[in-house]
Amino acid sequence: MLDQIKTFLDGLDPQLFAGASLVSIVLALAFAIGWARQRARRLHAEAERDRLFAVAQKGREILAAAPDGLFLWDHVLGGVTVSRRLAVLLGLSAGTHSRYDDIRSCFKGESLKALERGCSALRGKGTPFDLVLLYGDRMIQAIGQRAETDSGEVQADLVWMRDVTELTAGAEPKFTAPLPQEAADRFDDRHLTALLDAMPIPVWLRDSKLNIAFANRAAAGVVEASPTLAEKARSAGQLASERRLIDRDGKAQLIEMMEIPLGMQSNGEIKPNSGTLGYALDRSEREEMESTLLRHRQARDVILQGLPNAVAIFAADGHLEFANSAYGALWNLDALWLRDKPGLSEILEKQRDQRRLPEVPDFRAFKEEQLARFRALSEPVSEMLYLPDGRALSQRIQPHDSGGLVYTYEDISERLDLQRSYKELDAVQTETLNNLHEGVAVFGSDGRLKLHNPVFASLWNLEAMALEAKPHLSEILELTRSLRPPPDNLNSWTDADWSDHKALVTTRMLSRAQTSGRIELTNGTVIDYANLPLPDGAVLLSHVDVTDSARVEGALRDRARALEQADVMKSEFIADVSREVRTPMNTVIGFADMLAQDYFGALNPRQNEYAKAIADTSRNLMAVVGDVLDLAGMDAGQLELAKESVDIHGLLVSAFNLIQDRAKRRDLNVTFDCAPDIGWMTGDNNRLKQVIYNLLANAATYTPPRGSITLSAARDQDYIVIRVIDTGIGIPQSDKERIFAAFDKGAATSPANAASPARQHNSTFTRGVGLGLTIAKRFIERHGGTIDVRSQVGRGTTVEIRLPSAALPEA
Repeated sequence: MLDQIKTFLDGLDPQLFAGASLVSIVLALAFAIGWARQRARRLHAEAERDRLFAVAQKGREILAAAPDGLFLWDHVLGGVTVSRRLAVLLGLSAGTHSRYDDIRSCFKGESLKALERGCSALRGKGTPFDLVLLYGDRMIQAIGQRAETDSGEVQADLVWMRDVTELTAGAEPKFTAPLPQEAADRFDDRHLTALLDAMPIPVWLRDSKLNIAFANRAAAGVVEASPTLAEKARSAGQLASERRLIDRDGKAQLIEMMEIPLGMQSNGEIKPNSGTLGYALDRSEREEMESTLLRHRQARDVILQGLPNAVAIFAADGHLEFANSAYGALWNLDALWLRDKPGLSEILEKQRDQRRLPEVPDFRAFKEEQLARFRALSEPVSEMLYLPDGRALSQRIQPHDSGGLVYTYEDISERLDLQRSYKELDAVQTETLNNLHEGVAVFGSDGRLKLHNPVFASLWNLEAMALEAKPHLSEILELTRSLRPPPDNLNSWTDADWSDHKALVTTRMLSRAQTSGRIELTNGTVIDYANLPLPDGAVLLSHVDVTDSARVEGALRDRARALEQADVMKSEFIADVSREVRTPMNTVIGFADMLAQDYFGALNPRQNEYAKAIADTSRNLMAVVGDVLDLAGMDAGQLELAKESVDIHGLLVSAFNLIQDRAKRRDLNVTFDCAPDIGWMTGDNNRLKQVIYNLLANAATYTPPRGSITLSAARDQDYIVIRVIDTGIGIPQSDKERIFAAFDKGAATSPANAASPARQHNSTFTRGVGLGLTIAKRFIERHGGTIDVRSQVGRGTTVEIRLPSAALPEA
């Protein structure tokens, strides 16, 4: 060392000492001595390292050559060691880089349990063990020992293994080994230190000055020298903790540091200047799990909050954890009160006060039963709650994984009402169908019978048992084959014709088209049927037994045909008679005119009057004959109307002039009201003139002397309106419905007519044969027009005709 110092001093510049003080020289000397010592220690450490490396290398070679396999936990440098022999013995795929878990995986069952117990005792207390384990079909002896120095410092825990299959042939495995008493007695502070070092969590001790007195291996990089947290724990006399975010192996970890004061006295106080015990827990995973759990709960709350059903989640202690808004609305509970997380007991009390719970005889027992479910309920339970306000709730209680209960409620009052209404409607429908006189059957979209009434089965001679099986329509058709009439060209159904007919009927009945018709069965029954598609895809078949009405209808049709034939014969007879009468009447009229005009000599006044009366009466009779012929022609469909342009004003003037003489003889005032420019229309001029004349003549007949008759016409858009107004005796209400009937004569009362010598009745007279208005009405209708009569007895009658001015309609 002196030589080194001397060498150091010799290397210094002499000029340095010339200007330096004594202090500077001393400092330089001290520096030289310190540098020399530090260099000596470094050289010694390097030499010791080389020696230890050589020892370690020699140890590896020894282990490799040893006949037994070795697994070693190093207490000095840390880590584990696996010999090549052990890797070969157990077939470890990772070789000498294997871990303890790789060795554990080689054993199973009791062998694995025995090895675990032995290694745990070795690592914790240094307790040795000697076991024989099963490894496949081989026996492996495992011996555990702890290596210590003479001073008791633990160096390593070792497990030796060897194959003893041949040595233990026929022997049972040995899974337990008694501990030597001396090994158990050696447990002291060294073993406690080893145990603490083996713990996976950081643990440390502080002395009375709160300095670190001991820290296990896991505390490296975690514990801090600062005693702030320890001072807080010692001052408070209880555990103190705080969370810190540290960087450990390049990874951020959330660590919860805890300090516990030591030296607790019997009075519960902490001794002054006592130390503390500290430990740390990794909260990273827990924090992440809590964060994930929080997110899941928030997502759950959002989902449950949007549900229409009421949901409440209670913790294992019976307090509310969550309730959605529907729950509060259902039970009328304040949202702020629910946020305070009341217990189920409080909620039940509040519901009882508000009379929102089912009425129970013993509320205390009811509440205890509800609370007991937190302890006893293991399977979901569904119940019905009938509240005093008439609501019906479906309650489901389901155990929660965390130990609480989940309550869900659904208000099914409306559903129950609908079900009740549906059942009532179904009962009414069934009763109605069963009492209908119609046979009703409903077939679904699949063609199978859904419902029917007894009348349907009776009409088709079907047994109730056959219909209860809900047969297909084709099956029902097959059952009714004998009732269905075959085609006209067949005496009975052939299989081919029946198959085609059945397919056709099935398709038609199940189609969405609405059809109806009539069918006469082979047993004489006549049925009217109708197919009605329903909104749900089904088809309603309705069958009505119309056998009796069909027979009556047939009889009525036969009678109507007979009456029609008789009416035609009557019309033909009348027409024939009228034609036969026309010829002699023309002769009578001709000779009467000749006598009245003195062609054969002069006649006295009475003779002249008689001749004119004969001529007038004959002409009236000819008019009647003409009306009869027209009516017969219309009934036979042989009367055709001429399509020509008609001057309306000229038509009315011509008809008006024809009535002038009759009006003068009866002392009647006639008035004509029609504009000359009223225009033209399309029609049969002669027939229209005949109609107007008949109406004027009828008015003249029933209007007393000094009465008035007005003929007027005007346009009303596309129609010509013609009115004949008189101040006659009027038409009774009872006669209005029959004045247009053929051969029906109206009766009227007139003092003037009663005094006439041409009438034979004192107070009543009858005029004509009742054809004038009938023919008028039919001609007007053939022109596409209408005729209407308004009358009051004693005040007169108005007949209004409306004719289209366009072309005539087709006959």
